Amino acid sequence: MKKLHWATDWLANKNIAPEWIEWISLGIDLVILIVISLLADFLSRRILISAIHAAVKRSKATWDDYFFEQRVFKNLAHLVPVGIVYQSLPYVFNDVPAVIPFLEKIIVVYFLVLMVSLINRTLRALENWLSQNDKYTNTPIRTISQVMRLLAFFGAGIAVISLLTGTSAGSILGAFAGTTAILILVFQDSIKGLLANFQIHMYDLVKVGDWITFSKYGVDGDVLSIDLTTVKVKNFDKTVSTVPAIAFVSESFVNWRGMDDSGARRIKRNINIDITSIRHLDEGLSDTLKEIDLIRSFMEERQTEINSVNSSRDIKGGNLLNGRRQTNIGLYRKYIEFYLQRHPDIHANYTLMVRQLQPTTEGIPIEVYCFTTTTEWSVYENIMSDIFDHLYAATRHFDLALFQKPTGADIRSIQSI
Repeated sequence: MKKLHWATDWLANKNIAPEWIEWISLGIDLVILIVISLLADFLSRRILISAIHAAVKRSKATWDDYFFEQRVFKNLAHLVPVGIVYQSLPYVFNDVPAVIPFLEKIIVVYFLVLMVSLINRTLRALENWLSQNDKYTNTPIRTISQVMRLLAFFGAGIAVISLLTGTSAGSILGAFAGTTAILILVFQDSIKGLLANFQIHMYDLVKVGDWITFSKYGVDGDVLSIDLTTVKVKNFDKTVSTVPAIAFVSESFVNWRGMDDSGARRIKRNINIDITSIRHLDEGLSDTLKEIDLIRSFMEERQTEINSVNSSRDIKGGNLLNGRRQTNIGLYRKYIEFYLQRHPDIHANYTLMVRQLQPTTEGIPIEVYCFTTTTEWSVYENIMSDIFDHLYAATRHFDLALFQKPTGADIRSIQSI
């Protein structure tokens, strides 16, 4: 015999049609269930969240701050009313037990959704917390977190399908196994990205904060994040680029981390000298250059050495091509070298070299090769600019001319001749 709902007699006395009484009774039960769930959720949040919030404020640990920021505890508090509602079903719907299995499935599905959300928030909190710890700098935390989130979504999906269809999880996984090739094809980018990500961290190819240059992708900036399949880079022009993670394993790129770690940045630039301005020193130019403190001692020592060699070979004066002679370009090279050696912003422990390169159609290049004591971009550029401002201006004191391609003014002056 079917058990009557407690509100049946009351509804009948209100002259409600018999065919509506059962539906209204069910609606009343649903309202009661909703009230119970809302009340349980309210009490859970008021009691549990308030207590946890107070504990987090008093705690000196930092991990709980990240968990509170990601609302892990709030998500956890939602599980309490779900359990209460699930246990209340037999009591609330004791008059209509036929709906209980259906409602139980809905609540279990909702519970699984909450669990996935809880796992997702927990992993994000752990990711943010661990990323601030230098101990885990070279650990692929973000990648591991993303993989675990994918597994959580996959596992919850299998559980929901199993629950709604009444099929065992093993049978569902067996069906998926038959479509392995299709799954690999669909998720090939994720699989390749995952493997590349582990290689990136294993070999320490790149990490967050590194300055990288990847010409193929037009990337020149700092790494913002390393995700499962992509690496996000903030370029120096403030744009953001993404590069496939696999590209860092299979292709060539430049990582400037070594420069940052060394605390020095290289200067490598040429000064092109007009070949027609190169000459041996005469007495007048020699006297002028000896007034330069940086090279006075060098000139005197070199001249003594030259005189000794010329004397030993019985070379008299006369033609400048007879014997050894000092040149303005040679002294200019030594001046640059001495100038850089005494410069406070040039690193004394790294290579410092001033050399003459192969002549070209643009004159003779004098290459300046040295390292600054800073890696900060703007400071580095200012140091380099100040150095070359001085070196360009110094050429006229050595009676040298910088090479420059003809400009409009040069062409007009030629035409006026």
